[in-house]
Parts: sequence; C-alpha cells; structure tokens
Amino acid sequence: MKYVNLLQYGNWGKKSIIYKPFKVTGKKHIYIGNSVFFDQGLRMEAITHKGAYKYCPRIYINDFMHAEQHCQIFCANSVKIGKHVVISSDVFITDVEHEYNSIQSGILEQKLKIGSTKIGDYAFLGVGVKIIKGVTIGKHAVIGANSVVTKDIPAYCVAVGIPARVIKKYNPSTQKWENIQ
Repeated sequence: MKYVNLLQYGNWGKKSIIYKPFKVTGKKHIYIGNSVFFDQGLRMEAITHKGAYKYCPRIYINDFMHAEQHCQIFCANSVKIGKHVVISSDVFITDVEHEYNSIQSGILEQKLKIGSTKIGDYAFLGVGVKIIKGVTIGKHAVIGANSVVTKDIPAYCVAVGIPARVIKKYNPSTQKWENIQ
C-alpha cells in the first residue's frame, strides 16, 4: 500500500503518506511537512543535474497539503507549497522549462531555464492544472480545472483558462466572491 524510506528525505513530517506507485528522485532535496498526503501516481523530481549542468533544487511541502492521483512536481531551484493546499488529480507544477536556443543540439541536451514557484497557503488547484516556472499563486487562490498558470495569481482570487486569468476576487467587506469586470 505505502512505503517510503523516510531517512532519504531532507525532512519527513509526522503522519505524512505517499501511496504506491510513485517515483521520487533527489529525495534529500525534498522537505515534507506533517500530515501531507499524496495519492498514487506521484512523480516528484528534484533535478540536481542534466548533462553537464548542475542545479541546487529545494522542494518544500508544508503541513496538511493534500494531493490527489498523478501529481507531478519538477524542481531544479525552488518549489514551495503552502499549508492546507489542495491539489486535484493530474496537476503539473514546475520551476523549470527547457531552453531551445541551439539548433546544434537537442532540447534535452540544453541547459534548463529556472525560476522559483510558490503556492500560498489554502490554495486550491483544480483537475489538470499546469503551473509554469516562476509563478506565485497567492493565499486562498482557486485555480479552475485545466488552467495553465503562466503569471502570478494574487491572493483571494479565482483564475481560469489558458493562460489563466483572474475572474473573481474575494471582497472582505461583503465577505463574498465578486466577478471581475
């Protein structure tokens, strides 16, 4: 059902679970908080090298994060996922993209472009969401199903589409989600 060698990780919090099957590489660069849940099909890679290029990845997953099946996280620099974040199935999160400047070599032989990707506390990522490198998603943000997030999404907003755009914002005065005109 589940098996994780806890000593291989940078940190492994109490009551955290990854269900099989899963593929995790670069475990010593991954820091898992308490009561973190990953359903089956997780693929998480802390990329330390690619060809001649070296990277210093850090993946931080805070307490009570919950991810459904087939979550993918790729990191060569920094991915931070806040507390109480909910990640639906088939979500992709990265802080890298492939460079494709040289036509003398293949894309996989070229250096990665890296950024920092952050998902704020209490955010919700719908089914099939893609989070591209260098993006910050604010606290309590909601990203609609199949959206592709290519730029920052502020806190207390709902964003949808390809590329994702804000369609609603929480108004603390009325305590309601209001459409953006």
